[in-house]
Amino acid sequence: MLHRIDEIPLRAAGGTGRLFVTNFSAVGPDPSGALDRVGVSVVACMLTPHEIELRYPDYGEWLATHSDTAGSPRALWLPTPDGGVTTDGPVLELVEAVVAALDRGDSVLVHCGAGMARTAVIGILTMVAFGADPAIAAVDFRAARPGGGPDGPPQERQIARLVPEARQLRPSS
Repeated sequence: MLHRIDEIPLRAAGGTGRLFVTNFSAVGPDPSGALDRVGVSVVACMLTPHEIELRYPDYGEWLATHSDTAGSPRALWLPTPDGGVTTDGPVLELVEAVVAALDRGDSVLVHCGAGMARTAVIGILTMVAFGADPAIAAVDFRAARPGGGPDGPPQERQIARLVPEARQLRPSS
């Protein structure tokens, strides 16, 4: 069974990469196959090691193997608790890495367990970095990934806190 991989619209001039989001079941069993399926060169994972170990333990090894390839990693990993947030600094660093990859022309696939909430934090902040208004970015994210969006006040507050920094990640925005 092929799981949904949805494209998130980036409505700004500049970067030629494309942003995709999905769930763990689309990536975990065959990460390289999932990336090839939509022509993606970088995956950004939001799962905790425990979540990976429970479902697709080999994926953790794949992430480790592909996380540092001469300054241009194929895998980015920010373990974040389900339904929660992690520290603002690392979240902003991940968004910055995603934006840099998109600006290089790479396409990026972001996922968490369901590809809805933790993924939405990164997706919406990336959209903001590309010039989207935060409220419009949230609507556009939900339209592209039905059911997607922040999972309550902690994630909503994190997005709001990081909007000013996200707006500064691209000099052209």
